[in-house]
Amino acid sequence: MPGENQEQNVTTEKIEGIPLYLIPKAIAEQIKQKGNAVFQILVTRKFQHSYTVKVETSDEVARRTSEDEPADRNGDGPE
Repeated sequence: MPGENQEQNVTTEKIEGIPLYLIPKAIAEQIKQKGNAVFQILVTRKFQHSYTVKVETSDEVARRTSEDEPADRNGDGPE
């Protein structure tokens, strides 16, 4: 289905303004949606009892690490 491919292209999702008691439900929905691709879930407190849930997939982490250039093997350091 076309909608499924578009959802898979979204590798990081940020849900803001979640009350404390709804955090488990938000995380469960993201895990059902993204499946085994979930790499990391970050929950941060914003204002009083409001939280942000950020879900990263392994595709996003792989893309970020591939963008970082590896160190030059012919550097100035000792071998």
